[in-house]
Amino acid sequence: MADDEQTLVARIARDDQEALCILYTRYRPRLWRYLWRRLDGNVGAVEDAMQETWLAVWRGAPAYRPQGQVAAWIFQIAHRYIAHLRRDEARRPEGRLHSRALHPENDEALTAFCETDSHEERVVDRLTLVDALRALSPAHREVLELVFHHGFALAEVAQILDIPLGTAKSRVSYARRALAKSFAAQ
Repeated sequence: MADDEQTLVARIARDDQEALCILYTRYRPRLWRYLWRRLDGNVGAVEDAMQETWLAVWRGAPAYRPQGQVAAWIFQIAHRYIAHLRRDEARRPEGRLHSRALHPENDEALTAFCETDSHEERVVDRLTLVDALRALSPAHREVLELVFHHGFALAEVAQILDIPLGTAKSRVSYARRALAKSFAAQ
């Protein structure tokens, strides 16, 4: 019988390593993808962020107060860690995070998004989508990813990014309009 996530966090708060392992196993793939995209495919930075995120979950479990899904709490921790890295990176430009860039044209998730009749149409649609996504600001791309790739509700996205709900809604709306405009121009 699988424990619900609130129970797992309560167990983690009581130093239950097995509960942490269960939660880690559930969220590792999603969190890895999120960090991979946010950290431009830098494997070392992703591994560090994963470790720091789960260490923060371990340490923060006693103070955790249920406010929505546990997933939103975990992703919020990761988001804040990345924000901290970005601030440090801005202060020390020689310590750039970018060692191996992610190339969205190789992302399998884009393939499912671009279902069309022929191989050529799929390639054109995929390239159009990649270009349109690259044209968006990082803030707009991140909101789209959290909603459409990771399946978070807008209220959870607002919690993760520590922004007002209205801002999350407007970012999704703007990004969708910009993507539609890019596709219409093709």
